[in-house]
Amino acid sequence: MQFPTLVRSFGLLIVVLAQAAVAQDTTPARSSFFAMETGAHIEDAGVLTVARGPFARTEAFEVVRRADGGRTVTSVITGAGESYRAEGRWDYDANELATFGAAKTSYDGMPTDIEIVASPPGATITVSADGVRRSVPAPCDPDCLIDMSPSALPMFTMTRTHSGEVGDSQRFRWIAQALTLDQTLLKGHADIRLLKTQSIDGLDVSQFIFVETITRPDTGEVTSFAFNLWVDDAHRPLAFDTVGGTLGTRAGFESITADMPPIFD
Repeated sequence: MQFPTLVRSFGLLIVVLAQAAVAQDTTPARSSFFAMETGAHIEDAGVLTVARGPFARTEAFEVVRRADGGRTVTSVITGAGESYRAEGRWDYDANELATFGAAKTSYDGMPTDIEIVASPPGATITVSADGVRRSVPAPCDPDCLIDMSPSALPMFTMTRTHSGEVGDSQRFRWIAQALTLDQTLLKGHADIRLLKTQSIDGLDVSQFIFVETITRPDTGEVTSFAFNLWVDDAHRPLAFDTVGGTLGTRAGFESITADMPPIFD
């Protein structure tokens, strides 16, 4: 199996995802990565749904608070019409810094395992499929964000280390491996800031905006994508939105974006 070396923007994933709407699963599957350890407890669980459009999918997730104070996040992503299925895991230390990522997915029907190990100022992304194992070094400073697109969960971690002050901006290094085709992102960054916080139906909701910037190593072309994130005061993910109308909402909180509509600069 050959792996292309070209690093391309995750925005290109739009061409490989199905168009049909996703029906919400009332009994979402638990990830095979999920495991409870002594002293740990489930902190959060839910289902994020993109109901229509080229990114249509569901993502059932669970968040475990470990005994060491860190978090382990697991999810099962199901594409529209069951076009694909991927499982992911992300580990964070007690300071919400990413330490590890793993996934089970497939590329062109070939079962594929992904592992991302962070050891600042670097990280290693390893992809294994059909007996072929490839490792790629990546820069990863202390605020490194480990992504595995199209999962929505990693980007919500940025709100947890934000100061909470309206207008404050923070930059994250962005590294990733895609789950639906073999694409690796090594040199990206995201700038996030808080727009506002308001009470909606008795829930304190904060709306963040962030801009992901990617430099293509082959051409030097710089591409940016804007996102909105909505979280509650415990930083539970409630909804997300991207330019172009990709709207993802958490089951039970579908009205959040009507009360706090998307804003882009």
